[in-house]
Amino acid sequence: MKVLAIRGRNLASLEGEFEVDFTVEPLLSAGIFAISGPTGAGKSTILDAMCLALFARTPRTDQAKENNVKLRDVNEEVLPQSDPRFLLRRGTASGYAEVDFLALNGHRYRSRWSVGRARDKENGRLQSPRVALYNIDQEKEEQGTRSELQSRVVELIGLTFEQFTRSVLLAQNDFSTFLKAEQGEKASLLEKLTGTELYSSVSRLIFEKNAVAKEAYDKIQARIQGIELLTEEAEQELQTRLKESEAALSDLEKSKVEQQALQEGVKATGQQIATRQVQQKEAAGKLLRATELLNTARKEYEQGIQDEQRSDADFKALQQELQQARRLDVRLDEAIRSVKDTEIRLRDALQRKKEGEDKLKAARTRQEHGMAEINRLTDWRKRYERKESIAEQLSALLLHLDTASGARQTIEKSTKTIESIKQTASRLVVQLETVQRTAGNKQVALRKTEEAIGKQEQELKSQDMETLDKQIESVRVERENLLIEQARQTASGDIMELRKKLQEGSPCPVCGSLHHPAVTHAAVSEMPKLIAALTLQLQQLTARKAAYGAGEKQLNQLRQQLLQLHKELTEAEQSRTDILGRQKLAETQITREESICAESKETLNKSLSAANRLFGNDEWQKAWLQDPDSFRETLTTFARQWHENTEKLQQLQREQSAQKAECESYASFLPSLIRETEEATLRHEKNRTELSALQAERSKLLSGKPADQVEQEYNLRKEELKERLKRLQTVQTEQSGIADQLKGISDQIARDLEKASEDLLLRQKALSDWSESWNEKHGGESLDALLARVTQEKNEYAFRLRSNAENKQKIASQQKELEACRVQSERWAKLNDLAGSADGAKFRRIAQGYTLDVLLNYANVQLRDLSRRYRLERVPETLALQVIDRDMCDEIRTVHSLSGGESFLVSLALALGLSSLSSNRMKVESLFIDEGFGSLDADTLRIAMDALESLRTQGRKIGVISHVQEMTERIPVQIRVNRAGNGRSYLEVI
Repeated sequence: MKVLAIRGRNLASLEGEFEVDFTVEPLLSAGIFAISGPTGAGKSTILDAMCLALFARTPRTDQAKENNVKLRDVNEEVLPQSDPRFLLRRGTASGYAEVDFLALNGHRYRSRWSVGRARDKENGRLQSPRVALYNIDQEKEEQGTRSELQSRVVELIGLTFEQFTRSVLLAQNDFSTFLKAEQGEKASLLEKLTGTELYSSVSRLIFEKNAVAKEAYDKIQARIQGIELLTEEAEQELQTRLKESEAALSDLEKSKVEQQALQEGVKATGQQIATRQVQQKEAAGKLLRATELLNTARKEYEQGIQDEQRSDADFKALQQELQQARRLDVRLDEAIRSVKDTEIRLRDALQRKKEGEDKLKAARTRQEHGMAEINRLTDWRKRYERKESIAEQLSALLLHLDTASGARQTIEKSTKTIESIKQTASRLVVQLETVQRTAGNKQVALRKTEEAIGKQEQELKSQDMETLDKQIESVRVERENLLIEQARQTASGDIMELRKKLQEGSPCPVCGSLHHPAVTHAAVSEMPKLIAALTLQLQQLTARKAAYGAGEKQLNQLRQQLLQLHKELTEAEQSRTDILGRQKLAETQITREESICAESKETLNKSLSAANRLFGNDEWQKAWLQDPDSFRETLTTFARQWHENTEKLQQLQREQSAQKAECESYASFLPSLIRETEEATLRHEKNRTELSALQAERSKLLSGKPADQVEQEYNLRKEELKERLKRLQTVQTEQSGIADQLKGISDQIARDLEKASEDLLLRQKALSDWSESWNEKHGGESLDALLARVTQEKNEYAFRLRSNAENKQKIASQQKELEACRVQSERWAKLNDLAGSADGAKFRRIAQGYTLDVLLNYANVQLRDLSRRYRLERVPETLALQVIDRDMCDEIRTVHSLSGGESFLVSLALALGLSSLSSNRMKVESLFIDEGFGSLDADTLRIAMDALESLRTQGRKIGVISHVQEMTERIPVQIRVNRAGNGRSYLEVI
């Protein structure tokens, strides 16, 4: 994994766009570079941008453990203090972080994290961040959700966030904490830093599995112990009693059947008697109701005959009144038609009268409005009578004005053009002098560059780079092999002692071999000298190669400079020719514009003189000169208004005579309409009076009802009386038959009741005899009680035998499960004794002990380059660390006795060792170290820089953040973060 570029915008103090590109010079050739600047300028923000783009997280925000603490954003919104969106600079609407990197598959990718505020406003609410991933080589965007894209980034670089922050980005404070932490904290930190949390989980899982297995075994054993079984004697006795109770129960059930048969007979006969008694009562009631209905029907029939006779007499008496009423009805119809006719005529007369009055009023109103408009137009013409000539000669006047305006504009335009051309000509003179002076300088620089190129080519031809590359690769491989062998031998000191005792020809006690090539390897004490010598040789060879590369780079730059000078000379000559041509063109344009200006002035004077004659004076020119367009529009508007008012006045005068005749016509026709209305009103009142008299006379006959209605009501009543008499006759016949039938049913029910009473006495006697016989045989105990007791005994015996059989089956089936649980429980108990614990500490300490040993081997390799005085070891049987002081005869010292600078060196060695431990299966080509060098003296600082230089020779590009001046001065390539005031900073690469 290799970081190619870091970009961002509006992050913390870095306002606007910023970019750090490692693919261009000087960062491309720099193996180590510094990120420098004052405190708070934004150095660590560059590393935050890298983490944001790759993982949407940063080490600093992840350290905000108090997630329940919320900080205020704009518009009173609050967010957790660990939210990385707080890196967006206040007062900005959006920002982003972007990283280009080389993935494990060999492709270049670009990962981007961006955030914005609502409505793209500075005071808008923070939106959810967005992530994007591009394949730069294939020029396509990866698709997926935010979590899927972040997982894809981890897959491409081969590192999680935790692994990245210990193999690519090293935060010194974490490792200083690790050096002096307690054992429990050290184990927890090792889990966090090395990704070995699995061991604690396994330990807790073993403990939980052991508890579950033991609980399952105890539960099954408790269930088996809780099951009770009968003895063989008790089981045999229960079976005998069960058979006896079953036989007794069979006899009792037969007796119960006999008793129930006798009881059912008595009960059925009693129910039959009760039913017949109810039927006898119902039949008597029905007979009584039928007799009553028959008598009522006879009475109503006689009354109906009387009503029919009385109705016929009343109708004969009304015959004369009906005839008189029909004659009045005919007269009333004629009177109603007359009233309606006169009402329609009166309404029409009133409508015609109203229309005549409205037309007369409207005509007089129009006549008055016309006279008022005539008077207004006449007054307006008198007011502007002296300007009538302007309106009549408008076309000629406008022609002169337009000609004058065009000439005036041409003069102004030509004047400005002449001034502009003269200014251009002056600039061309200056440009010509500059171009001629520049061309002379370029010719001098061209000769010097050609001489430098020849000299540089001679120097490069004298060096053989192919042989130099082979030497560098050979020395680097030999040195790496010695470092690995040294770490391996240091981790297995006892094995080395055994190897020293081996003799050629004698068998090895481990493998039995007679040959021992490992004995011939260099001793551990000689390896540091060999490694130091190879390191010095490698640095010298690398310096030679770097010098050759710098020479090639300088040669290429000189060649590019030569090409650029040739190009610039050609361009200067072209510029000189172009300037001379433009000067001649300017002189021609000035002459042409001066001729146009003279012609336009003559035309202007002629047009103004002609316009003065039409206006009669020259006072108008002042208004025209101020705004010609507005003046012309005023003249046009006045002429149009003059002609429109003239035509309108003539039209109104013609309409006035017609309106006067119309008013006189409407006034003469109105009296005849008034007389017609009065006559129609008198006729209508007379007809209404006659109609009222006839209506009063008719209301006295038949109570005002129509004659046909009275006759129809009589006919309907007569038909109803006939229908009622017919219905009453039918009811008499039906009720007479029903009464005879009910009387026969009552007699039959009485005979049935007498027979059922005799049968009931016989059945009751049989039941009484059976009960007496049962009581004598069983001592007075009832059949039901005896039957219930015997049934209960039989069920109890059967239940106890069935439960005993089921318990035997349960015990047999659970014995196999108990044995399987016992084996499982014993297995987990043994494993729990070895590595299980409730908090995961037992297996974690075992695993972290081995992990810590490996880490210390890597760290001691780095510590030899930083300080040969110290070596780190693990306190036996613990996770604590101790320091071996070689300058004091390998005295064991506590890590708390180290000074600040010594603690930093040891912590840096641990950090670099952990970096190697985290990335030992993949090539990590970028390394960033944040702060921590301020506590070192000059000599120790030099040693630390030498160690970092050695890391560079391993192919890594190393970035260091530090305030130490000596360190930044020693590193030639720097990314400097400069303050610009108001909390803003900007980047520059030096």
